[in-house]
Amino acid sequence: MRFLAALTLLPLAANAQASVTSDQANGTTKEVYIGHSACVNNNGYVFRWDLGAGNPAAGATVEALHVRSTSTCGAGNATSPDFAQQASSQAETGTDVVHAADLVVDSSDAGLPGACANTDRPSSSPWATYYCIEVRTPGSLVTGATNSCAGCVTVKFATAPPTPPIGIVITAGDQHLKVDWTAGNSAENLASYDVHVLLPDAGFDPTRLAKNISAPGTTADVNTTDNGAALQDDQPYVVQVVANDVYGNVSSPADGGLGTPKHILDFYNLYRDEGGNAEGHGGCSSSGAATWIGLAILATGLIARRRKGAALIASVALLAPAARADRRAADRPARWLLVALKIDRYDPKIDSEAGLTGNPYHQIFGPRAPLRWQLEVDWEVAHPFGSLLIGATAGYWQNFGHGLTADTRAPSGDTALIDVLPFGVIATYRFDWLADRWVRFPVIPYAQVGLQRALWASFNGTGAVSKDATSGSRGSGWTYGYTTALGIALSLDSIDPDLAREAYVDAGIQRTSLFAEYGWTRLDNFAKGNALILTDRAWRFGLAMEF
Repeated sequence: MRFLAALTLLPLAANAQASVTSDQANGTTKEVYIGHSACVNNNGYVFRWDLGAGNPAAGATVEALHVRSTSTCGAGNATSPDFAQQASSQAETGTDVVHAADLVVDSSDAGLPGACANTDRPSSSPWATYYCIEVRTPGSLVTGATNSCAGCVTVKFATAPPTPPIGIVITAGDQHLKVDWTAGNSAENLASYDVHVLLPDAGFDPTRLAKNISAPGTTADVNTTDNGAALQDDQPYVVQVVANDVYGNVSSPADGGLGTPKHILDFYNLYRDEGGNAEGHGGCSSSGAATWIGLAILATGLIARRRKGAALIASVALLAPAARADRRAADRPARWLLVALKIDRYDPKIDSEAGLTGNPYHQIFGPRAPLRWQLEVDWEVAHPFGSLLIGATAGYWQNFGHGLTADTRAPSGDTALIDVLPFGVIATYRFDWLADRWVRFPVIPYAQVGLQRALWASFNGTGAVSKDATSGSRGSGWTYGYTTALGIALSLDSIDPDLAREAYVDAGIQRTSLFAEYGWTRLDNFAKGNALILTDRAWRFGLAMEF
């Protein structure tokens, strides 16, 4: 008897591995969504089943059911009013194409009124049916016939159009419009929004749109019309927003009124308008200098702003020699490399340029002085009564503000950015003779001098490099000059010499220090003119490691 019982349970055990899927399944729960248009057009939907190896058992049949309740699957009740059945099969795997009208189990048992003609079922309350695979095993002398449910796929119908968006707000920018809105009904299952921007005399064409925004996003920055034409300043445009739900239903257009782009002065435009002489790379194509400038700014920005700690750790890991046997300080080889990360607040003296009729930099960016990050790498070339170092620096800095409306000079919604990437070669003298001889001596004064060149770039509200409409000059270029600094480093090794010995044994770090320096940087093309003046003076603070 136990053997016979085991035989009867084998199909059920194998069915535990069964799967029922659909090529049109969506969402995290893998449901099939059918909207009004798809239902009326009687679209076909592909379902697949896989019962797993060894199934179905000999003599068993595979039945495809369309039911209102998953409890019907496996019950073997072919007379249920919510029951529909496809042709039988005896295959382990199979494919079934079912049309939308056949998936609607329209009956007195809470069916979808009117079936595909229904137009009032919203996505917030869809009507559900199920596509199920049932395995029917014939009876034997010992047991009767059995029915098991291999699995079901939920099929949901929504036949009502979604609620149109509300609260549309249009913010004018320079050759673009920022459009914000709110969902008309937050309970609806929305897929996206279509933003339409067209000339007042153009007819609405639902097949064209200016931008598609995936839900739940409710903001769009548009710089073209529905037919792809660039938006022009001082030209009014009709703005409409349409909601699309996951069932393919489309709302009626929500009218946002007229939006009119306005000429906005970003930093470089304002600077040139107020008499600035610095000219960038005029006539460069997007595949030329502007591209590598943008890539350099992006790469350096990612390292400086998002991976500051990781970059420093990676540098140490690459430069540090393998762990070695413990040595006394007197037996260590001469230091050969210094790596430092320094920060300061940078406030370039752009407005000091002679001939400016205003203060364009501070008009756009105000009193902000964001942090500037710089990485310094020096080779310790000699140790004459201290250390003589030759090295290089690279940094990143960005400030942001808002452009000014050209006619009123009032702040606009357009963002204005300026990025500065300083590069330099430097020579440093560090008086560390005393610290080398007395491990508890903490102070290391130093002086530094070098040549520096900075790459600058101004960006407008659309994220593109600024351009002076009058001269065609682009808002990016180089400014060069020199830099000097006086500083004091505090050797952390003097605080805990034992820990310092461990750092040397484990990572080859011979000295770690905190430092503060006061730097003077003169970046004005050595007063030759036609330069964006990036001169500054500030306190800088940082951490240095020597190997």
